[in-house]
Amino acid sequence: MRTARMLCKAGVVATLGGALLAGPAFAEKMNCSSTRKSKEILSKEAIKPGDRPDRELVQSVRIDIVSSSNPEFDGTEQTVYGHSDLVGGTGTHGGYSVQVLKSGETMWTRYEGVTYKTGGGARSEPRFDGVFRFIAGTGKYKAIRGGGHYPGRITAAGLTQDAVCEAQY
Repeated sequence: MRTARMLCKAGVVATLGGALLAGPAFAEKMNCSSTRKSKEILSKEAIKPGDRPDRELVQSVRIDIVSSSNPEFDGTEQTVYGHSDLVGGTGTHGGYSVQVLKSGETMWTRYEGVTYKTGGGARSEPRFDGVFRFIAGTGKYKAIRGGGHYPGRITAAGLTQDAVCEAQY
């Protein structure tokens, strides 16, 4: 009898714990995948710290235009605050971004990744790859969680990236 009570209590605890860990049942999921293209560089500053002749630390702010099948994202702008630590054009990058949606609500992300070159010589093309996570939002996106992965490239026409993204809010 005592074992049956303990098993019953353990079952109740496991059920409640599972429900709490799963999050609210009313959270909505969204596909936030998109393509982003740079529109404008608002500021860019590069310094050479002097430890290597080919090291460059870059801090920049740019605006990207977002294309997405999600109507609330499509045609919006994202402001990207970034920094890179590059040696010979390859290295790490990271920063934050804020996207203002058509509804006026905002979503903040934190991102980090790597920058590298493909090809060789004059045909070398800078590429990048990274991950991002939503860290904050406003309105119905106040409790947003999720993120994704972004591969991209830099050409003479500017930066282009394709983000695969999923989130709950």
